[in-house]
Amino acid sequence: MTAVKLLEDKPLGPEHFANARSPRMYDFLLGGHDNYQCDREAAFAVYKIANWIKTAALINRDFALLSVETSLALGVRQFLDLGCGFPNAPNVHEISAKTHPGCPTVYVDRDPAVYAHAQFRLDESPAQTVMHADLLATEQLLTNKAVAAAFDLTKPVAVLLHDTLPWCHEDTATRNAMATLRKWMPAGSTLSITHLTDHWHGAIMPDVVSSYAGHGLRVRPRCREEIEEMFGDFTQQGPGLTATGRWHEQGRYTRHPDTHSAAFAGIAVKQTPPSATGSGRNPSHQP
Repeated sequence: MTAVKLLEDKPLGPEHFANARSPRMYDFLLGGHDNYQCDREAAFAVYKIANWIKTAALINRDFALLSVETSLALGVRQFLDLGCGFPNAPNVHEISAKTHPGCPTVYVDRDPAVYAHAQFRLDESPAQTVMHADLLATEQLLTNKAVAAAFDLTKPVAVLLHDTLPWCHEDTATRNAMATLRKWMPAGSTLSITHLTDHWHGAIMPDVVSSYAGHGLRVRPRCREEIEEMFGDFTQQGPGLTATGRWHEQGRYTRHPDTHSAAFAGIAVKQTPPSATGSGRNPSHQP
């Protein structure tokens, strides 16, 4: 496993463990153990306003797992997990290994504790890379030699952004980062996104945002149109952009109402430009 730090190497001080962090809150909502009292208090505060928060986390996790299988079915064998969060089996490389061992997988997170845990808990496969980096510094991330070594850009890459972009609250920086990312992705690549929205909870979402802010966290729910923009001109697969729990017919939460998802999800494919093929058709990618 390759480990890469692109952010300043600072020791984890007391404030890191005294203030809530979104990856640890998510871990708590999933029933994990990589969280502290401050994270649990923040989660309970949000739960009092939005009792769907735990179910939404479980739905997001279920989609994240199934999205890897979807990309594999589309012939993609390389994975870039942006905002990966704490290792939580099965991880991306473990899902792909069931049918296609050795798929290159790059895990990226800006939280130093996530990076430290990933180094310690992920196995030592040479196909794995763990990076402490900010996805908003997209150019620096994608041009890093570790990323260049991990991926063959003559073949498609699956890019995963699951409950990541809501924590990127600066709209212009987020749009620019996504544009850079889409341009870098080879034809045939898949872009999988889940994103918190106020679509079903417009009345209480300001209170949800305020509750997070009260615990030092800035979250940015976005409307359907803003989330659609993240995909650029990529071609939506399956049911298109829809409630996270509804995307996969075989998912565990298809019978839950859309309000429980509280997020939109989509998986889209980058098509080959017509000028590159002469026909406008996307070349096949054999499993």
